[in-house]
Amino acid sequence: MSIPKPSRPEYSTTIPSTGKKIKYQPFTVKEEKVLILASESEDLDEISNAISNVLSNCVTTPGFDPQDLALFDIEFLFLRTRAKSIGEKISVKITDPNDPSYQAEKEINVDSIKVETVEGHTPLIDISDDIKVKMGYPNLAFFAEGVKIDSLAESTETVARCISSIVIGEEVYNRSDMSVEEIAEWLDALTAEQFKKIMHFFETMPKLRHVVKCKNPNTGKEFRAVLEGLADFF
Repeated sequence: MSIPKPSRPEYSTTIPSTGKKIKYQPFTVKEEKVLILASESEDLDEISNAISNVLSNCVTTPGFDPQDLALFDIEFLFLRTRAKSIGEKISVKITDPNDPSYQAEKEINVDSIKVETVEGHTPLIDISDDIKVKMGYPNLAFFAEGVKIDSLAESTETVARCISSIVIGEEVYNRSDMSVEEIAEWLDALTAEQFKKIMHFFETMPKLRHVVKCKNPNTGKEFRAVLEGLADFF
């Protein structure tokens, strides 16, 4: 006779980007081992895969797929699941930007870590009187490489990967009908001002962010450390 598996408690939360409520359970010991091994490897691809697999196992809402969520949704959900599994507090090391020799360890309550939003942010962008672009948020595929928008070439590729549809007059061109290369070529034909409107989407999109305040005993001065994205909390 096989031993029945222990039952796990179930919790609910709301996905920030969609407002949809989902139910989830804490990690099992087996899943926690997977996360620890991924963290110790320091390989971002392994960490990304581990997070995806663990969330797929922990979320009980039918039809859930972590690949469908924005990266900040994944980060938020993972922290909530971690809190119910390991503890409500996370220990992080922060460095004084004005005195790199000083590093402090601080405890953060997971419930205080929020997805910050900017008023007026929208995924539907008016490029001109008859052209609109609907954007999709960077997903888990961007976890290892980051959202690259530091150069024009990188920005064009990032935008091309995130465009959900292009509306020109009455015609709608869906992402599923276009390749990244086709979209990138179309983006290259925009004016600098039109492209800047799209980049504003990335500059204002929601992000997992938390500010930690600390005092450096060596200098006697207070400093702030900004933690952004899951890598800073993992």
